[in-house]
Amino acid sequence: MSLLKRIKNVLIPETDEKIHELFDMSNMSALKTMGIITAIIEGVSLIISFIIHIENIHYDRTTIVMTSVIFGCLLTAFFADLFVKKKIHGHYTAVLISGVSIIVMAIFGMYVSYMNFINNRQVIIFYGVNICFVSFFHIAPLFQILFLLTEHLIFYMLLYNYNGAEGVIAINGVIYLLILLAASIISYYREKEFIISTYKAQTMAQDILLRSYQDQLTGLLNRYALDAIPNIEKGAICQIAMADIDHFKKFNDKYGHRIGDEVLKATASSLLDVFRKKDSYRYGGDEFLVMTTIHTEDAFRDRLATWENKLSEVRIDGVDDPIKVSYGVASGRINSQEDVFALIKDADNKLNNIKSIRHRK
Repeated sequence: MSLLKRIKNVLIPETDEKIHELFDMSNMSALKTMGIITAIIEGVSLIISFIIHIENIHYDRTTIVMTSVIFGCLLTAFFADLFVKKKIHGHYTAVLISGVSIIVMAIFGMYVSYMNFINNRQVIIFYGVNICFVSFFHIAPLFQILFLLTEHLIFYMLLYNYNGAEGVIAINGVIYLLILLAASIISYYREKEFIISTYKAQTMAQDILLRSYQDQLTGLLNRYALDAIPNIEKGAICQIAMADIDHFKKFNDKYGHRIGDEVLKATASSLLDVFRKKDSYRYGGDEFLVMTTIHTEDAFRDRLATWENKLSEVRIDGVDDPIKVSYGVASGRINSQEDVFALIKDADNKLNNIKSIRHRK
């Protein structure tokens, strides 16, 4: 790899969309915290200033700037909080919020430090703002470098234009800037490494969780997945069918358990031809559960009939007997997980009634 390409990869590293999203979320969280803390600090400073000058309160330029910064920080924290809570989203939205916040805070830091310089005081606010951004806010190193260089150039030009930057030791400013640039790159890559390792751990945990909710033989969801049913809109009409394979024990006894497994897999496969995987469960043994909120009761029963017909046409090598299923259907409005389990029980009772009638015949 050429040197230029290596430098490019360092300054503009390639990251996938998910890592971008996690960076955005991290930055918005940092902006929210920084905005709140800055607003509190400036608010306290403003109150103390009013108390000290209570007999001669007046609104000068500095007071107006401080007030503007307080409202700006609170506004930043508000939008950052909306992003963190996913009420607004998108990479460009995060870039816009971040860009405006950085520019406003940079202008504030330069203004306060410039006024301090004029009054022969330390310009520490300028450095403090930069250290905060480098420590808690992470963007691609190239953009961080361009921002810091531009900001420092503007600030020192202001000082030079005032009195030739009298008292400013140039070499100290250069060293500070170099340290800041190095720190920004190191901070970015440390955050990136943390985000990637966290993302991998979360992905692995989710994969393990999904595997624990999946029946290994049929590939359907298992009954434990019912405990993790996503929140269904309250008042939704839910259709549930509890089914089992007719005379399943006969397949095991007559053809062996290997064929019994093939029957279960064929039943599950034909079920997935008709219903979504997220709606299809192996409830246990030869019992299957179908649960959906996207079909009317008539449409749901039509699909169950389609599944029944498809299954009757399935043939397994060495097996003469057709595969048939019986099922009970329950339909109702749900507002909680308890309502779902009540419908499952109702469907199971109807299935038992149907099988009892068939057995009596």
